[in-house]
Amino acid sequence: MSVRDAANESDGEARDTLVEPCSDVRELREPPPIHLAGRYRIGARLGRGGSGTVYAAVDVETGASVAVKVLHPHLQARPDAVARFDREIRALHQVTHSAVVRVLDAGREPGGSLFLVMERLEGELLHTRMLCGIAPHEVLEIGRQLLGALHAAHQRGIVHRDIKPENLFLVSNPSGGIRLKILDFGIAKLTRPSAAVTFQTLDGLILGTPEYMSPEMCRGLPITEAADLWSAAASLYHALAGAPPFDDDSVGRLLLKIVRERAPSLAERRPDLPRPLTEAIDRALDPDPARRFPTARAFLLGLASGAPIDDLDWD
Repeated sequence: MSVRDAANESDGEARDTLVEPCSDVRELREPPPIHLAGRYRIGARLGRGGSGTVYAAVDVETGASVAVKVLHPHLQARPDAVARFDREIRALHQVTHSAVVRVLDAGREPGGSLFLVMERLEGELLHTRMLCGIAPHEVLEIGRQLLGALHAAHQRGIVHRDIKPENLFLVSNPSGGIRLKILDFGIAKLTRPSAAVTFQTLDGLILGTPEYMSPEMCRGLPITEAADLWSAAASLYHALAGAPPFDDDSVGRLLLKIVRERAPSLAERRPDLPRPLTEAIDRALDPDPARRFPTARAFLLGLASGAPIDDLDWD
């Protein structure tokens, strides 16, 4: 299991992870509970994000290894934080796809602690794999599974809003094949029946990671499924080119670039890649949502250039 990305995680970052931290990560002031709901025996801390802490645990009824996310104690009384936690639970319950982390249980302790039980993952983040280099065919397979999962989510009126390499987990596979899991639906938007969402913050931080935020999200405009396609394309672009489409040391300048400029063509940085692949990613990075692919499935068809998709569980 990768440890480098969790070690870089600070207490204020609005993300959650299932990967194990290095020993120098600051520990919680509150000691973890020994048991949760009388059923889950809590073990080592796996990660800490803006909304909660994730622990390794064992389901004492079944003996299965699981991951348990507990909402931070100081957020238990905040309606917005509780709503975000509940939104993540509902989103995970609604999207049944092999590339979405499975939710097994959820509830509230008698003392008030909200928790979410998920499948335990072994592997590494895409962000970590990218540091060591990743082959184009692996990126294409990740894109196939990612877009299949986004199609399933969008069909149920759910927009993830935070697709990025740090939220894409590559599960260890003895056969060597790529198996993807999308993490952290905490800032997902449920588009049905609620109205369009505008720019939001959590503890003073932008919801989302700037390098992978679509132009409309940077502008604070209503978010649709097209925003996920832009973020997915930016993540795949980074994996293939070695850098995101836009980058800057200043968050302000970075947001202005995303809003005002068109991303450099992937073909300029990787002229060796097949043209259908670079053209598909370039199209999904169009500043105008209306000129991107109409659906995640259409993006996949363009990305794979007619490759078989029978093995993708769309639902």
